[in-house]
Amino acid sequence: MGSKTFIKALLILLLCPIISFSQTARELASSGISKAKSKDYEGAIQDYDKAILMDSTKAEIFYNRAIAKGRLKDFQGAISDYTKSINLKEDLDAYYNRALLKVEIKDYPGVLEDLNKSYELKKDKPTFYFLRGDCRFITKDYKGSILDFNKALELKPDYAQAYFIRGLAELSLNQKTEACLDFNKAKELNYTKADEFIQKYCQ
Repeated sequence: MGSKTFIKALLILLLCPIISFSQTARELASSGISKAKSKDYEGAIQDYDKAILMDSTKAEIFYNRAIAKGRLKDFQGAISDYTKSINLKEDLDAYYNRALLKVEIKDYPGVLEDLNKSYELKKDKPTFYFLRGDCRFITKDYKGSILDFNKALELKPDYAQAYFIRGLAELSLNQKTEACLDFNKAKELNYTKADEFIQKYCQ
């Protein structure tokens, strides 16, 4: 065997474990996806764990494990995985999904930060503006909240809950006339919670 042939053979032997290693990680990740689709989230996480032990450079594995953890209400674990996914690959979906999980743990400043990061992805969605408006209301940024609800209602004019919470923000700014208009509009759209506020502030 010539020296060049020997070196080539040696390289193939050295590379084989790497190729096999990578394929196994992909197979485990694929198995995790299949189990998640069948709602076997614990089994999916076990497969993702093994895949990550073999190859921790793939953002999508952390992303998929985050989804599975979220389904099991392991919100902190899911947030951690979305963070790892983002660190490996900038992903606007991951920011938005992480924002939704931060709502669950009441990290509203964190929600706002992630929503702003995902703006370009969700800027045409009324639910994006509703969620950001709600977080701004909770953090007492009433003017910012109203701006977001304005946009949500521009995109979805029958968004009853947006009228209602915009009314609460207006009430917090002592804009009683505007608040009562919004409460009544919410009531027209069958948002019954508005009745209590109409009776209390709009008679």
